[in-house]
Amino acid sequence: MTAEMIPEEQSLGLRELKKRQSRMAMHRAALELVLEHGLGGVTVEAIAQRAGVSTRTFFNHWSTKESAIIGVLSAQEAEIAARLRHQIQERGPREAVRIVLREAVSSTPFDAEVRELRKQVMAKEPRLHSLSSGNLLSVQTEMVEVLAEALEGEDAQERAMLAVQIGFAVTRAAFSSSMARGIDLAVAFDDVMARYDEGDELF
Repeated sequence: MTAEMIPEEQSLGLRELKKRQSRMAMHRAALELVLEHGLGGVTVEAIAQRAGVSTRTFFNHWSTKESAIIGVLSAQEAEIAARLRHQIQERGPREAVRIVLREAVSSTPFDAEVRELRKQVMAKEPRLHSLSSGNLLSVQTEMVEVLAEALEGEDAQERAMLAVQIGFAVTRAAFSSSMARGIDLAVAFDDVMARYDEGDELF
């Protein structure tokens, strides 16, 4: 693991920093193993062994080997729902969706060398792209239900679905921007969201 530390990490507590470093080690190990053996030749046990952790620790952070390869943390729908409900009460529906999504991307590992590994893996295993965009479908569904409960009107469900879909579209765009520009995912998320808010002309 490199000694590089992004500014956001410098403000983390020791426990959270260790968790992030552990996630990075597993993410890196997963990418390296895919490059060496192909997606089908990689197991959770192999990732954990290379990263120096137990399989139990692996599943504390990742739901599947694919999520570790892509770098998307596992998130229980109930936890997301509880967090979204809390934020809706504190900040309102609009800000709540953004806060929950930004929290998710902020906990995703970032490292310049790992970013290059991820590029190679995505080129070698194109089907990971569809997994990357679709692996949080159940979370999206739960978020829509929670948000719809907080909205008024007969079209609350439709508006909630649109809001969550837009939020995840921003998140996917942030992933792409982070990969292309070599920047932290949370920074990319803020940039894409700002462009969306400003109605930035893209053409």
